[in-house]
Amino acid sequence: MAILKAIPDLGKNGPSRQPAGRRRGANPRPGPRDAQASALAADLGHGLVALAPSPGRGPLDESAKARIFRLHRQSVSLEVLAVQFGVTPARVRRVVNEMRAQRLRETKIEFIPNPDFEAPSREFEAEILAAGAAAVASKGPGPDRAPEGLPPYLVSLYDVPLLTREQEMHLFRKMNFLKYRAWHLRERIDPARAKTADLDEVEGLLEEALAVKNQIIRANLRLVVSIAKRYLGPSNNFFELISDGNMSLIRAVEKFDYARGNKFSTYATWAVVRNFSRSIPEEKSRRDRFVTGHEEMFDSAPDHRPDEHEIETAQGRMQAVVKSLLNRLDEREQKIITSRFGLGGTSEQTLEQLGHDLGITKERVRQLEARAQDKLRRIASQEKLDLSVL
Repeated sequence: MAILKAIPDLGKNGPSRQPAGRRRGANPRPGPRDAQASALAADLGHGLVALAPSPGRGPLDESAKARIFRLHRQSVSLEVLAVQFGVTPARVRRVVNEMRAQRLRETKIEFIPNPDFEAPSREFEAEILAAGAAAVASKGPGPDRAPEGLPPYLVSLYDVPLLTREQEMHLFRKMNFLKYRAWHLRERIDPARAKTADLDEVEGLLEEALAVKNQIIRANLRLVVSIAKRYLGPSNNFFELISDGNMSLIRAVEKFDYARGNKFSTYATWAVVRNFSRSIPEEKSRRDRFVTGHEEMFDSAPDHRPDEHEIETAQGRMQAVVKSLLNRLDEREQKIITSRFGLGGTSEQTLEQLGHDLGITKERVRQLEARAQDKLRRIASQEKLDLSVL
């Protein structure tokens, strides 16, 4: 705006103004300063033409929309973006809302459903949302005194009071209800016609749910520390165990169903212990200690992570079975199967390499390999062995 205001002043105070001491009617020769002012005015004029919006510009592509959204998140105003991209401020606002709606649709909202969420009464909704997380926590016991000699991180954990069963139920119900409302409202938003108020409401609900989730996590961090102490050994780093246990705690908060009536500390202990028993090999022998016979109560979501040690054990058994069956094959078939699958520590070979060693063609090696595999499958079928690897 300062540039725009400077242009009229150039006309008043520029070369057209008569210097003092010259008589009227004279046509003085312009000096160097007058020439510089004229050049500056011309440059500003060209700059204003370049900054002016282009009314004939076509629709914005996806890359332009992404740039507008990124710049707007960096606090660039709608008016500046409108001038830069040659559109109206209203168009920029629609683009920003469209990109916000798309980002919200890509956000994964996980919650534990409850029939009470679908048609909540005003009393139910007020009961959940009226009391803040801090107000609920103030009804419970105060912070505990930390033992002496603890590291600063562990001392800070004692500043957060533990939660009672009623507080846990309230916070978990509130967190899942907020996520449900955010998910339900997000599903009704059309990105092409997204309204700022609706987007603000969804983002506000998710932020509030995250705050409740963080309060639950902070109140249970001491539980992770107490469990990690049991698994501390010469080969385990204490703070790595705590970090691993904290990840299990976060997943447990996401998967816990408060409506089943279990206390969260019980579910979280089971989740952290199960993770430690998987990640620490020497603790696998202790897993039976924590089998209660009611694991289905805790399995709100199945754990599909592979157990590397069980996989290695199964592979070892499979190779032992295959080696015992190789004696049923002739010498050439044994060499082909052993070299093709790398059994007995031998390096794997291609059909062409085996053909060169045996003095036969690559196609003949393929036929012998198929015949040997069929023979092994028949033997395995008769003895009821699993040779799916073949």
